[in-house]
Formats: sequence, structure tokens, C-alpha cells
Amino acid sequence: MDSLIAIPARYGSERFPGKVLCDLEGQTMLERVWRAARSASGFDAVVVLTDDERIADECERLGAEWRMTPTDIPSGTDRIAYAVERWFTDADIIVNLQADEPLVPPSLLESLRDALQRNPSADVATPVAPITTDEEVRSPTVCKVVCRADGTALLFSRAPIPFDRRRGIGELTLYRKHIGIYAYRRAALLRFAELQPHPIERAESLEQLRLLLDGAVFFCIETDAELIAVDTPADAERVRRYLRRQAML
Repeated sequence: MDSLIAIPARYGSERFPGKVLCDLEGQTMLERVWRAARSASGFDAVVVLTDDERIADECERLGAEWRMTPTDIPSGTDRIAYAVERWFTDADIIVNLQADEPLVPPSLLESLRDALQRNPSADVATPVAPITTDEEVRSPTVCKVVCRADGTALLFSRAPIPFDRRRGIGELTLYRKHIGIYAYRRAALLRFAELQPHPIERAESLEQLRLLLDGAVFFCIETDAELIAVDTPADAERVRRYLRRQAML
């Protein structure tokens, strides 16, 4: 096996318990994510990694491959590393696709894998997108990224970076937001699981800083995909409205 899409899917969520099984215009969120992953070409397998029988039952209904993992695994990335070490020992490129990204286009997953294949010095590939409003720049819920000229990430932060010392926020063309989907080389993924959380990672609550601050190379690819990560019931309603609009086109 060369490439794998892994979908970590927990039932528990502080702000939206059971969100991966919520209905989004006739399909559960997990079903939409899984179907998008299955539609991406060139991957050898798609697997759902869970710690809950209710999600396992949904996988059985869909006919999705799944594995049960321990409940005490601290993050989705750690859950994937656990599975890769045990069950997918021949996976070289592993895409971490969270189960709360119901609008992810299959082509984006292919682009992440291809970016690693084209850039042998990169450890991780991840998408970035333009920021279009001052509100997004200021919002701590939007992760910002500054990239080098070669497209690799210099820094991720919830703060407005770069900071314009005259006005606080500069021209919007300076800013990019990070989208939390990753393609890992196997060694980078397993290295993540070995590392202790970095103090800056803890302060920002951004797990990608763990590898970045350890020296990993993140290659950023631009996307204009309209993605809505579902963290709250309000986010789920935004997705439903988007799907209804698309159905009318």
C-alpha cells in the first residue's frame, strides 16, 4: 500500500456531542466525509478510526472499513498513528481527514498526496486559503499561516500574522488561513506520536506546531474550496444551507 485516507471519528464533543452522526440533508456527516474520501482517486484504502460503537454501527451501515481504537488516545492524529503502526504498516502517505469536514472535495485530498510525491523534502502537506475579511484575521478561531517563498510554512498562529505595526491588520492579500487537513509521510506521523506537546502548541492549541517546531517541513497548497468544519450545531446548519443552495443550482 502506498497511500491511505484515515478518518478519525469520535462521538464525544464538548460543543456538539455526536456531531459526526448528525443529519446533513439526508446523509450523516460521517457518510458525506467518507463518500468524499472514497471518491478521491489513487488511494489504496479509506478507513474510519473510532472509539464508539455507534460510529462503528454507522460504518457497518455504509460498508465502510473501520477500526476500533482506545478511548484515551488524545487526538485524531495520535489515533491515526496508533492505527498505522498496527494495521497499515505499508502505508507511506497518510491523509488525516477529520470527520467534521463534510464539504471536502475529493480533488483536494488528491492534491495533498500529490504535493508530497512532488516535493521529496516535505514531511507534511496541508491546504491554505485566502482570507477575505478583517474579521477572519482577528478571529482566534481562524488559524493563520505565514509561508516562505517556496510554499513551506514558517509559522501557524491564531493571532493576526503578519502583524502590521501601523494599523494592526494590513492588506488582506497578506493573509492566509490554514485548513486542518494533512497528508503525512509515515515517518512524520509516527514522529508526531513520539513527541511531547510543545509549550507553544499548548498555548495556541494548534497541534501542527508540535511537528513544525521539531523541524518538520510543511508544504502548503492553495485552495479555493468552500469548506465548513462543523464544531457546533450552528456550523451544521450552515452546511445544510449550503447543500440546499447547491441542490438548487
